[in-house]
Amino acid sequence: MSQSLSALELPDCQSVSLGVREVCPSPARLLPRSHLVARLLERPRRLRLLCAPFGYGKSTLIKQCQLQDLPAQRTVRLDLAGQALSLPRFCARIAEQLGCLPQRPDSGAALLDFLEGSTNALTLILDDYPARGDAGLNAWIDHLLLHSSARVELWVSCRQRPTWNLPRLLLDGELVELDSRELGFSRQESDALVSLLTPDAAIHESLWQQTQGWCAGARLLLTVQTADAQGGTKMLRAYLEHELLSHLSENQSRLLHGLAHLPRFCATLCAELWEDPDDRSAIATLLQSQTFFQALDNLGQWHRLLPAVAQALQGKLAASELKRLRLCACRQLHGAGFIEDAIDLALSAGHPEVAVNFLASLNPSWLLAGRNLQQLLAWRRQLPGNLQNVDPQLVVLNASALLMSARLDEARACVANLRRFLPQPDAASNRRLLAIWQVLQGTLYGLLGHCALAREYCQTALEHLGDDEPHVSFLYTVVLARLAMSSGETVEAQQGLMFALEQARRQGSLIREVQVNCQRICLMILCGESALATYLLQENLALLQADGNRHPMLLARLLVLQGKLHLQRSEPELGEAVLRQALALQSDHWQVVLAALTGLAEIYAGRGELKQAFAFLQDAERRMHCANVQECGYRGVLNLQTLSLLVHQRNWKQALPMAQLFEQYLRGSSARSSSLQVPSLPVHSQLLLALVEQGIGQTGEASRRLQAALRECRRLNFHGLEAKLLRTLENLGKHPGQTPAHARPAALTGTFNLLVSEARTPRISLAMASRLKPGASAGKHEALSTRETAVLELLAEGLSNREISERLYISTNTVKAHIKHINSKLGVTRRAQAVMRAKTIGLLR
Repeated sequence: MSQSLSALELPDCQSVSLGVREVCPSPARLLPRSHLVARLLERPRRLRLLCAPFGYGKSTLIKQCQLQDLPAQRTVRLDLAGQALSLPRFCARIAEQLGCLPQRPDSGAALLDFLEGSTNALTLILDDYPARGDAGLNAWIDHLLLHSSARVELWVSCRQRPTWNLPRLLLDGELVELDSRELGFSRQESDALVSLLTPDAAIHESLWQQTQGWCAGARLLLTVQTADAQGGTKMLRAYLEHELLSHLSENQSRLLHGLAHLPRFCATLCAELWEDPDDRSAIATLLQSQTFFQALDNLGQWHRLLPAVAQALQGKLAASELKRLRLCACRQLHGAGFIEDAIDLALSAGHPEVAVNFLASLNPSWLLAGRNLQQLLAWRRQLPGNLQNVDPQLVVLNASALLMSARLDEARACVANLRRFLPQPDAASNRRLLAIWQVLQGTLYGLLGHCALAREYCQTALEHLGDDEPHVSFLYTVVLARLAMSSGETVEAQQGLMFALEQARRQGSLIREVQVNCQRICLMILCGESALATYLLQENLALLQADGNRHPMLLARLLVLQGKLHLQRSEPELGEAVLRQALALQSDHWQVVLAALTGLAEIYAGRGELKQAFAFLQDAERRMHCANVQECGYRGVLNLQTLSLLVHQRNWKQALPMAQLFEQYLRGSSARSSSLQVPSLPVHSQLLLALVEQGIGQTGEASRRLQAALRECRRLNFHGLEAKLLRTLENLGKHPGQTPAHARPAALTGTFNLLVSEARTPRISLAMASRLKPGASAGKHEALSTRETAVLELLAEGLSNREISERLYISTNTVKAHIKHINSKLGVTRRAQAVMRAKTIGLLR
């Protein structure tokens, strides 16, 4: 049998030569797959069938089971190497290994009589059973499995499902079957293999997308890529030549090389591409052989080659044949509704004009699904500039993508091009296109911070847009809602979003429904309704999961908001996990990247790892530059977070000029744009500047600034941020000289303010503050923090840990931690004692 290379085990006694170079084997069982071993050994079965293409570790898994336990007194193993074997020859080989030979060792009947008469159990392993087995042998095995009383358990590895009566065995409970989906690596196993074989963490996602769990492919790519980026593909090509192509006819091999260039194919498409009946028959045979074809729909009509295999097989067709194949396929795929695949093929065939025609048929709503936004930006880089403005629908599509990507200079030029198509031939078309132009121009004004113009343009367009422009309607609704949020008109924002939500649901658009709900969650957090925000967030995560999580951009946006809520509940570990998950899902979407990296910066700053926190901010800025994001889209957020880190450091020397420069920045038009993205940005900047003034001893200035910010916060209905300002004012009263060196500034908790403002933290109201006696924390006992004082107040009211967590929007574990600290500082061991002690020493009245 040709040695199958998997990531689980290679023989220790030799290396495997694949014609390009020699691959030294790794230690056996790099990834023990105990769950598969346990499933195969769960209980005795008549047949254990492992059916998958080569390189899925079938033989290795059987060996692992043998090493653990096979419930039989004798084992016979035949390596069939995928070659057909006659029944007489098969029986002779079995009899030879058994030693106790029947009278006619080459007779199927004699061997069956011998096995049925034996009192010893037998395990029969048939490794690499052939796809086209001998008819007599197949009938003999079928009889052995279903009708014989012989004490035989059969283990079979194969590349194509045998023709035995497997449904009957399954109904009798005598079959356990593993296919490529179960034998292949899970995503976690693939990532674990990367960690074992290379320090390059960036390979995780690309390796998974290429191999989809194919063990041998992952192993080969990783083994060679550590030294040579192209070597992995060369090694894979040699492996396929040895294990796959050498077993195919010349015609099958030619067709397989052609299919390697197609993003998807079906029988009808293949019939258009290859009209010869022999070619169609050969393709049907290939599909039946499980030669790395992945089904792309539930009906099994559309397939594709595994990406790693397709890439390795490319480059063999003549240029003229390849161009013909791509051009013909792209037209067929466009007709079947697979427009993205058609565009890719048209571009690869060197026909950008065909790709442009296909692009013009896409609706802007398409941008919200999957990774389509990034895909369109990639296509723009491949298309000649003169072809991108030939159709108004294409201009609208490009303008929408550029606006969503905050590439505002390019968007301005694109929107201006739309005027070239005005006026339209008839009045209705003219009004429609003019309304679309107004919405795009209004959106651009809003993103640039010109709020009055944005409102005027969007509201004027409202009455001229029909139901056939849902994306444009959605765009202006979001812009108007963000403008309302930034000006404190929260009721108006809520009404607009609810109207957009109803429209999305009535039109059956899950994508727009979740997009609107992302804005509603932002509004809830801005208004301090974090409990409602959490509920709505979980509801939308469930909606995406029920839909198969097909929209990574939406999922990443929700995860960013979830990370925000975790941080506000003092759960940095959970926050870090979901922010990293969001970053992995959408490493090229500017809003997700900016939010995730600045959130991670806050988490690491809270741990005192300021060097890493600054590194996150530098990475965020670099990614904004690489994505051509307009500076007004990210500068305010990065400036605010940088200032926050300087305050964490108590680096007043750098923080003061930074805060003053930030104040100047906020007076410019760029700040108005930043405020549309982050409505609480100006108030947050005042809070940080007050902390800097407190740090350098300007307590009076800090107090006046906080009071003004508090009034502005209440005017704008930023109730969550209001609690933070009150807490800072209270702290300022306790330490009028400067920020105490031993304490972290309370107001820094939750400065992660991307897309939304601070959620409602427990309000330390003025009424509650009046219950604390002046100087009560002085004396022999260490002063309680503001949060610990709030917990102590609620303990005095008799609330349980769960009730306190709900009241303060923190986890019960955090409540327990606060109580532990309170008991330690007060020198007691129980909560009742803490309350009594606090009253005795004057902490509580």
